Order: sequence, then C-alpha cells, then structure tokens
Amino acid sequence: MAAPANTAAFSIIARLLVITIILCFSTQARAQAQPETAQSAVKQANGKLTTRREATGKPVPLAGGSCDVGVVVTTGDEFTVQTTGLTIFQNKKTVVPIPGWGLSDLIFARTRAAIPAGASVLRIPYNPAKLPPRDESKDTLKDRLVRDPNAELAGYMREAAKGTKCRHYIQVLNAISPIGSSSYTVRGFGILNQDVVLGRRIFLHALAFIRIFDGRDFAIVRQSSALINLDHSLAVQRFLGKLIGGPYRELPAESFPTRPEDAADNPALRDGVRAMLAESLDKTLPLLLRLRSATRQSDTKQH
Repeated sequence: MAAPANTAAFSIIARLLVITIILCFSTQARAQAQPETAQSAVKQANGKLTTRREATGKPVPLAGGSCDVGVVVTTGDEFTVQTTGLTIFQNKKTVVPIPGWGLSDLIFARTRAAIPAGASVLRIPYNPAKLPPRDESKDTLKDRLVRDPNAELAGYMREAAKGTKCRHYIQVLNAISPIGSSSYTVRGFGILNQDVVLGRRIFLHALAFIRIFDGRDFAIVRQSSALINLDHSLAVQRFLGKLIGGPYRELPAESFPTRPEDAADNPALRDGVRAMLAESLDKTLPLLLRLRSATRQSDTKQH
C-alpha cells in the first residue's frame, strides 16, 4: 500500500513544479515585453514631437536663394567732395567713406516698400571683389563698335546674383551726370563747389540709377534714373537750365566742408542726401515695378 501513496505524492510535486516553471516563464516574458512596449511608445512619441516641431517651427529658408525679387544695392558707402573751376588747378575731388549714413539700408527699405505686397524679396549682398572693374585699356573706338553693353550688364548681374534664383532682379547703382554744359561730371552722392568768376555756388546731389533684370536671361526689363521731377526728360531739364541731371539742391556757401573728411560727420549733408534719395526712389520705383514704360528714360551715365 506504500507504493501507491508515494506515486501520488510524486505526481502532485511534479505538477507543482511544472506550474512554477510556467509561471516563471510568463513573468519573464511580461517583463521583457514591457520594455519593448515602452521603447516603442518612446519612438512613437518622438515621432509625434518631431512632426509637431516641423509643423510649428520657423519657416524654412528659401531654397537656393529662390524668390520673386532679388535686390542688389551697388552704390557703395561713399560721398564725393568736389570742386570745379575755370582752371585745372581748381579741380579737386575727394571720396569720403560714409558707412554710418545707412544709404544702402535706406535704398533696400524703399525698394522693398515699392514691391507689391506678397512678393518674396531677397536682399543680395554686394561684394565688389566678385566684380572686378572693367579694363579701361580695352575701351578703344574699335571696342566700342563691337562691344555689347547689354550683354556686359547681364553678365555683371549674373555674377552678382550667383547662387540665387529669382524671377526678377533690381539693381540700384550710382548715376553720373554732366555739370551743365561742361566736360566735368558728378557721380552718386556728394557735394559740389562751383568756383567761378562770379563767386562760389554749392550743390548737394543724390544720383541713383535703377535697373530691373529678367531672372531667366538677365535681360534688362526697365531702367531709369531715380528722379524727383518726372515731368521732363533729363535732356529737357538741362535745356531748361538744370545744372545736374537728377536730384540736387543748392546750399549756402558755408555748407561746403573745410576738410573733405568732415563731410562724414555732417548731419545736414547726411539728412539732405537721404531725403532726396528716398523721394526719388519713392517716385520712380513704383512706375518701373508696374512694368510700364517709364515716363522719361534717363540719359545719364551709370556706374
């Protein structure tokens, strides 16, 4: 009778052992499953966070400098103090740096304000080192007959705008105008002392020129001097007695700086140039940007 009892006891112990082993494996499996589930949840949460940040983050910059209008200001921060007279000994010209006048920023701001709302605008930094000056030794009569100025201007702008892709480009540069009927000229922003027999006359000028290029082939779409008086061409204005082709005003004799470098710290000269520049851009740019022919095309030189 002892053998059956032992057999029954052994069977019970064996069942208990099997149940214990099964419970252990189940607990371990659940323990392993929980970290995997947690890791999966973290991955999903991270994915959601990434998506949310992409959706609410800052706008992505225009790829490759793409835009509707690219603006290049090539006037430079310089002011010319110039004297002309009856003899060659009276002629003097000094170029003074004026980085504190903020003319380039003003030009971009007025250009941006004239561009229709909703258009994307890219300000393209001007690097003179990228655009070497033209070789004046090649400016012979033969070269003038065979050269293509429009192709040269297109190449100039193509180099300046390299790395960008805009539908149109606007360049604002210095204009050059004759002084009356003389062979002398004024350029860009400056002050002129006309030392003549009857006395001195002082003129402050702000001469800018605007070109609009097609972004596909860099052909010139529109161009004109920045003018305040749009009623007459520059040729007519000179015929009517205007001394300089473009915005200028006469100043008292004492306005001319004793030393050329003093001009940079003269608030009256700075504010006078900024006022004429802003007014001429505000009047001329809207006309050009409507892609209509300008009222009068400029016949001044540009550089």
